[in-house]
Amino acid sequence: MQKPIFFSNKYYLVTLILVIIVFVVFILFSYTEKTEEEQFFLNRSLERLNSEVEVILNTYNIAADAVFNNILDSEKIKRIIYYGWEFEDRRDNYRHYLQAELEPLYEDLKRYHVRQLHIHFKDGSSFLRMHRPETYGDNLFDVRESIKYVNTEERKFVGFEEGRIFNGYRYIYPLNYNGEHLASVEFSLSFQAVTELLKDNFGGANAFIIKNELIEETVFKEEQSNYLNSSIIPEYSYDKEIYNNLLKAESDVNLNIIREINQKNQKELAAQTAAENSFVVSSRVDGSYYTGSFINIKGIDGKTKAYLISYQENDSLNFINQNFFTTIIISMIFLILTIILLTIIFSSNNRLRFLAHNDQLTGVSNRHHLTEVLEREYDRSSRYNNSFSLIIFDIDHFKSINDNFGHDQGDFILKELSRLVKKNIRKSDYFGRWGGEEFIVIAPESSLQDAEKFAEKLRKEIEEYNFMEKRKVTASFGAAEIKNGDNIDQLIKRADDALYRAKEKGRNRVEV
Repeated sequence: MQKPIFFSNKYYLVTLILVIIVFVVFILFSYTEKTEEEQFFLNRSLERLNSEVEVILNTYNIAADAVFNNILDSEKIKRIIYYGWEFEDRRDNYRHYLQAELEPLYEDLKRYHVRQLHIHFKDGSSFLRMHRPETYGDNLFDVRESIKYVNTEERKFVGFEEGRIFNGYRYIYPLNYNGEHLASVEFSLSFQAVTELLKDNFGGANAFIIKNELIEETVFKEEQSNYLNSSIIPEYSYDKEIYNNLLKAESDVNLNIIREINQKNQKELAAQTAAENSFVVSSRVDGSYYTGSFINIKGIDGKTKAYLISYQENDSLNFINQNFFTTIIISMIFLILTIILLTIIFSSNNRLRFLAHNDQLTGVSNRHHLTEVLEREYDRSSRYNNSFSLIIFDIDHFKSINDNFGHDQGDFILKELSRLVKKNIRKSDYFGRWGGEEFIVIAPESSLQDAEKFAEKLRKEIEEYNFMEKRKVTASFGAAEIKNGDNIDQLIKRADDALYRAKEKGRNRVEV
């Protein structure tokens, strides 16, 4: 009845499940810790980039203040602008005078990526674009909120804004002459300066993207070729100057890596840019981890107009994920070793338990286990007044088989007979080797008549089975049913007496 297979042991299965649960919980905990560490370093990466950008822009702000206060707010420059405003018929002449006067300064500014120096009159009309001196006279109030703000509020403006020709981070100053507001002076910083400084300090690669609708609404049609549509974020376009520099630059983060980072995080990029958040994404490319940090650049209305992007190989993420991978490997090894150890322990215990309850040769229950079953069935019978029967049988002339054909043949017959009987008993019956060539069957809920029929069936099965070619193998049976007042010894004796009578009457028969 007892299965001698360790994995059928419920205690083994429960222990194994608990070990696996502990392993899964540990892995989930480790994964959660890894994710939290990753997020911490990603946030730190975004904060660091944001701080560096602020430092760069503030440094330019200080420089712009110095240039404005020491050069552009001078009597000479303001007088030229004033005459240009007052004498419209000679405005072109004064524009040329001002351009010649500012040319050396503008050449110096361009070397530091200030790509626009622009003078606007107080009514918003363009007087001089040093970056496009041939383009002037257009009124900017409808397309440039910053210029309108400076000329109406007479206050300085600092911030990002798209222009008719170029975008830029702008420093715009009100200019007064003889106690009256005259014009505004604009310095426009190219984000190429920011990206180059970031690359010099931190390596990696940088890009700058701007909303398409802003480009379409503001930039001259002939100047919109300065932008390149983004395939990953369709609502934005690349600043082509920065993008082209990205193609040329030698960097540890090349364009193929950038494309893969963007493709792997395409849904996240779409969601975060739609929400106009600053954010950071990460991806594993060619065995290394990279981050893409997106800093939102806001306009005068407080809404996101563009993104400054920095792509970096992230050693912290490499370290965190390598540690997690190592933890997984060690945990898997520990789990496998634990399962092996549990298997050995439970297998050994089951083997010992099997040997304690089963006959070593035939594998069926041994006398010790059969005695336990008899005691259990006897107690159940006494408590509930249930009946059970006992069948004892042994192999006829077994000694002569051993003597004539050898003990190996005898052992073979014992094993085959055990297999044959196990195949023919009920699931509720108990079968085992009582000793030598003697076996018993304990049949719960069986009357003496049932036991007799069952014994006869077994007798025929054994008689008809081909155990050996040269000799027929038979068995003699004795059966008895528990009676009121019986004890176990009395039941065994009555069954044994019946077996003895079967042998006396010629063997290969059943007696009750």
